[in-house]
Amino acid sequence: MSKPLIELITCNAGDWSVLRVNLGENFEFQGHSIPNHEWIRLIKLLGYKVEERIISDEDMEYGNY
Repeated sequence: MSKPLIELITCNAGDWSVLRVNLGENFEFQGHSIPNHEWIRLIKLLGYKVEERIISDEDMEYGNY
C-alpha cells in the first residue's frame, strides 16, 4: 500500500493555504491560516493517536511540559 500524498498549497503572497489528502475519505481545509485542530484532525485521519494538552504560558516558557 502506498503512502498518501499530503499537499500543503500556498501562494506567493502567503495569504491563503490549502491542506489536503485523499485517503478514501477526502480531507481538505482552506483558509488564511491552518489552525492546530485541523492539523490534528488530519493526523488522526492518518491513523495516529494524538494527545492535545494545554499548559500555562509560564510552563511553556520554562519548558515544563
